[in-house]
Amino acid sequence: MLGQAVRESSTAVRTVFGNRNLRRIMLAFGGSLIGDWAYATAISVWAYSVGGAKVLAVWAVVRFILMAVCTPFASTFVDRYSRKGIMIGVDLARCVLLLVIAAIMATVDPLVVFVLAGLASVLGTPFRPAQRAMMPSLVSRPEELTAVNGTSSTLESLAFFVGPALAAGLLASTSVEVVLVFDAATFLWSAALVYGVHPLAAAAEPAAVPQAAEAGAGAATEAESASEAAAEDSKRFAFLRETGEGFTYIWRNRDLRVLIALTCAQTLVAGASAVFVVSMAFDLVDLGPPGVGFLDSMLGVGALVGGFVALSRASRQQLGLDFCVGVVLWSLPLVLVLVWPTVAVAVLVMLLLGLANPLVDVNLDTLLQRLTPDHLLGRVFGTLDSAYIGSMAVGAGVMPVLIALVGLQWGMALLGLLVTAMVIPAVPRMRRLDLTLRAPEGLPLVESVPMFAPLDRTALEGLARQLTRVEVAAGAVVFDEGDEGDQFFIIESGAVQIWHDGVLLRTEYAGDYFGEIALLRQVPRTAQVRAVEPTVLRGLGRRAFLDAVLGNVEAVTAAETVMARRILAG
Repeated sequence: MLGQAVRESSTAVRTVFGNRNLRRIMLAFGGSLIGDWAYATAISVWAYSVGGAKVLAVWAVVRFILMAVCTPFASTFVDRYSRKGIMIGVDLARCVLLLVIAAIMATVDPLVVFVLAGLASVLGTPFRPAQRAMMPSLVSRPEELTAVNGTSSTLESLAFFVGPALAAGLLASTSVEVVLVFDAATFLWSAALVYGVHPLAAAAEPAAVPQAAEAGAGAATEAESASEAAAEDSKRFAFLRETGEGFTYIWRNRDLRVLIALTCAQTLVAGASAVFVVSMAFDLVDLGPPGVGFLDSMLGVGALVGGFVALSRASRQQLGLDFCVGVVLWSLPLVLVLVWPTVAVAVLVMLLLGLANPLVDVNLDTLLQRLTPDHLLGRVFGTLDSAYIGSMAVGAGVMPVLIALVGLQWGMALLGLLVTAMVIPAVPRMRRLDLTLRAPEGLPLVESVPMFAPLDRTALEGLARQLTRVEVAAGAVVFDEGDEGDQFFIIESGAVQIWHDGVLLRTEYAGDYFGEIALLRQVPRTAQVRAVEPTVLRGLGRRAFLDAVLGNVEAVTAAETVMARRILAG
């Protein structure tokens, strides 16, 4: 079993790093995250030195609230503009800002540093939605998508370990400013790698929304000015409406609502960890400032193991169930500190939280990517980020209150038990979701049709689930010339002949398709189709076919090409 897990994990990593675009994005993401975790550790230690757990908690709450509010608006740009351009711009802006903070930190009021550090967090909000929204366009199968998310989580796990460990070493020998400069360098690394990413298909990058041309100053009239003002108001309204579409889509999908709710429960603990990890290091096990980096690095060690586990389970496609296991492992181990308040148990708790992190992240990202249309992915991920960052703000705010009321150990235990209790009722729904998301039987047939090639994974799986099986005996007629067209057919096995006015036009075999002309042109059948041997067809209803093809410009172009070729061939 272990050998099989190793092989599956190795295959997943090779799949990702064999793709040039994915390789560059993963390396950019990993390098940037290492710097981020080193930065977070250094800033947390600095904030604690300024005012203890209360100042650290206030800083965390304010930062999380800012990110939660800004993320939905930032993610709207992800669906409007180049995702690659957004990622590069975010990296460069944060690089400059961190260098400024490092240069002035020792000479200005701490409030200025807090403000600039909060701005750096806000500027980073579009990066993750852009990265995750780009992933489905670079893979061809659901298993590859899970492998990508698994590899991403493994790199994140590596960053959990390396970043805090580097911070601990740098803080012991240098200063917080050096850690900030190191983080700025990782942003440059990330920007350079993302610059070399070239999407495989035009659909992978949303086109920029065209802006209205500036009117000539001398030609503008009062009426034109009023019209332009109304147009600007309309744009602002449209932007707000687009921003809200991520929330609306999630609210209307019960599975997504449950996923987001459980994610918020898990990130409640993650937000609280911004306080309880530092408190454990200073007050419970007396490890001091280096202990913060040490405990955070143990989270990274556990996450590396968790990434291995998540990758090895990718082919099983038990996304919902594994997600639930991850949330429980993110919460229940906190009870251990109540029973055994020792360094060894603190390390064990951090290892278990780290183990859980990839199980949550990999399966959550894959589920959202499978359940959401491409044109909404950025906003849905932005909504997710806003929700969980808000939950982290609540966790960071609640933890000092719990410490004051019941103490650190009881506070951690109560939080862990609450989150675990929230998971249990959701398990049956997540198991049903796993059954729903297993690749439909007819998916390879749908993927083989050129007209459907431009469609995203969610649309293709939806079409495959609507296919009906039709068995045709040798010599039987599927439909006659002049019949009303009500289905599109794909040949699963066997062969059919196409006849027009008594003339044999061609023979179609397994993997071929027919019946699209009558549906797209809204005319009677233009030919007779007759099985020449026992044949199995997969039929797709008129409405489902037309909605899929006519709803995508590239699919329409592909369909016109197919019909033109059929007509020219007679």
